[in-house]
Amino acid sequence: MFCLTGARAATRLTPQRVCAVFPAARAPTCQRSAARTAVSSAASSSAASSSVGAGGGGGGDDESASDAASAPRGVVVTAQANYLRVVVNSDAVRGIHAEERMKQFEDAKKRAVEANAVEDVAKLEAMMADEGATELLCVARALLKKIKRKVLVGDEVILSGIDWVESRGMIDDVIPRRSELIEPRIANVDQALLVFALEQPPLEAKQLTRFLVSMEATQVPFTLVLNKCELLSELEVADWRARLEGWGYDAKIISVATGEGVEELEAALKDKTTVLAGPSGVGKSSLINRLRFKSALTNALESEAEGSDECDGDDDDGDGDGAENTAPKYITDLDIEGGGGGRLKRGKRSVEDDVARNNLSTLDLQSVKGVGSRSGRGRHTTRHVTLLRLEVGGFLADTPGFGYPSLEGFDTNKLAMCFPEIRNAIANSDVRCTFSDCTHREEPGCVVVDECWEEQRYDLYYELFAEVKKIAENERMAYGRESRVRYKSASGKDATRMEAKLETKSHRRVSRRSSRMETSDLTSEALDHDDDDEQDDDVDDDDESR
Repeated sequence: MFCLTGARAATRLTPQRVCAVFPAARAPTCQRSAARTAVSSAASSSAASSSVGAGGGGGGDDESASDAASAPRGVVVTAQANYLRVVVNSDAVRGIHAEERMKQFEDAKKRAVEANAVEDVAKLEAMMADEGATELLCVARALLKKIKRKVLVGDEVILSGIDWVESRGMIDDVIPRRSELIEPRIANVDQALLVFALEQPPLEAKQLTRFLVSMEATQVPFTLVLNKCELLSELEVADWRARLEGWGYDAKIISVATGEGVEELEAALKDKTTVLAGPSGVGKSSLINRLRFKSALTNALESEAEGSDECDGDDDDGDGDGAENTAPKYITDLDIEGGGGGRLKRGKRSVEDDVARNNLSTLDLQSVKGVGSRSGRGRHTTRHVTLLRLEVGGFLADTPGFGYPSLEGFDTNKLAMCFPEIRNAIANSDVRCTFSDCTHREEPGCVVVDECWEEQRYDLYYELFAEVKKIAENERMAYGRESRVRYKSASGKDATRMEAKLETKSHRRVSRRSSRMETSDLTSEALDHDDDDEQDDDVDDDDESR
């Protein structure tokens, strides 16, 4: 054996010496060419087999891709803290995932049978036979949190690691949204109901205008709904209707208490995802309860009224000192606590009949409270966004009430197009404004004349314009700041992935040198201050001696 290394090997290993050392190298040229041909054919066959193997691997990739494509999908119906509830329809579980689901149930049933847990066996059999939707308690994977991708109520998500027996899972990814609202935070809505009350709390033009502008900016179709019409006269209701028509809105007048206009509104919700938005105390949760459980609530009120009438009859037969009938008259007169579950407080705004209370306790009622007795304003009973299923089909989202929506992300051009008065004036005019950047605030040659505006409405536009302009200036000053994410190359052609980025220098410690210099500066300042005090004391002593 020869072991030749380095430059000496390159100089000493000549073709003649190779032939002398390896006899096979002295074979005829035809034999060597035949050998090369055999080697090349073997290499070709190896490449072909490897390509076949790669094709087989591609088939495996196709299978894994199909498994990923058939991964269970669901809709986020509520979010609290780090936990999200996701509803998965039975038809969304297919292929290997359906087999895995049945296997989990069968294994759990087998363990329950071995443990002689009869109730657990019956429960598992019922879950296996149930072909309806399943609600899972999920958490979002850490990667979504790292890249700042927030999961919203209404999102369609891809799930993994599902424990069907314990109804738990993990959100692996979020399907691209078709729409998104900032206030309230919800995704994939088809339409919105902007709910306000005509009275209790009173309707204010400033607050209503701000909500309308915020909803116009989302470009989601919405309907303005005015509730509690039973608290105003017909003339007052007609005045508000005419005023809003001048603004460019056809408001729906309803009464959740009496049911006026609710059926017409319910027909527009069928097979759609609808979000309810508006301030607190306007009746959003009461409207949802009426749409979902009208018959149960009505029966409870009727039974309570019958019991109250019997008590009044007994008092009339006696000494005539019976108490005044204070039984709840309308659905909105009931106080429901707990954000669901139908728990009713004891008191005048409740149902005392035990049978009716038990019937309501089985329903998923939304929390409801009356307006404040002193302030006349609504109370914050709804704490988070919840997506609820309707019997007619579709979903209805209950949202927390808030006072004034934010105008962040607006610019002056976008704000102007959120007012129907400006849009209609431009659309109905044969000419355009003289200036291309017209703000429609009394510029010469503006087609939006004073006759297009209600006086208070124009003042509100002027006020919002100044606020949006100030916000835009602040955003322009902060434009140079670094973003919170960065993009890095990933596997694949032109592929990138997004990662979270630490805030600039937020993770760095102060150096010892800087700390010492700062301490030295503080010490010198303190000494200088002491010297000044001593000089002042000497001057005071000299003055006293004189």
